[in-house]
Amino acid sequence: MGFLDRLISPARKAEHAFERARDAEMRGDFAKAEEQFSTASRAFDEHLAEAGADAKPSRLVMAGISYVRMGRDRDALNTLQRCLSLKDIPDAFAHAGYAAAKLGLAREAAAFWEAYPKWAEQPVTAQALREQAELIRESESPDLQACCEAVAKAMHQQDRRNRQSRPFRRGRQRVPRNRGY
Repeated sequence: MGFLDRLISPARKAEHAFERARDAEMRGDFAKAEEQFSTASRAFDEHLAEAGADAKPSRLVMAGISYVRMGRDRDALNTLQRCLSLKDIPDAFAHAGYAAAKLGLAREAAAFWEAYPKWAEQPVTAQALREQAELIRESESPDLQACCEAVAKAMHQQDRRNRQSRPFRRGRQRVPRNRGY
């Protein structure tokens, strides 16, 4: 830790670590991604403690995703529910359902996945979430681990598809790297 690191806010540290982690995931460097998600989750812990109720939804969803990636499913679910109470962000629905499924809360997972917004324009993710929610609703004892794996695979496939097809500039405006946050 350098001398100037104390001048950088925890929110900025967390956002940068989150972006580096997502980039590492896309490159297939999962060890680096885990390291960066760990850094991001610690920085988000610090930021959320400082910000309290004033935390922005975009930072809440990034924190929730970081917590999911680190296996902190209870923290992820609480953070993502808080985010969704402020703003409908598609990734918050998907990851909240994933965290709920990891915690064994099948009906809650299905509810989050069914609530995934149609306007999100993420067809691979939306289809997988609908299928898994339907599977949970139809089964008395669904295999939540298999549901989580199917959702994770679909979301990774959608992210790769988005990165390949997204133009970096549209006119004079840059296209946001992450939709909704």
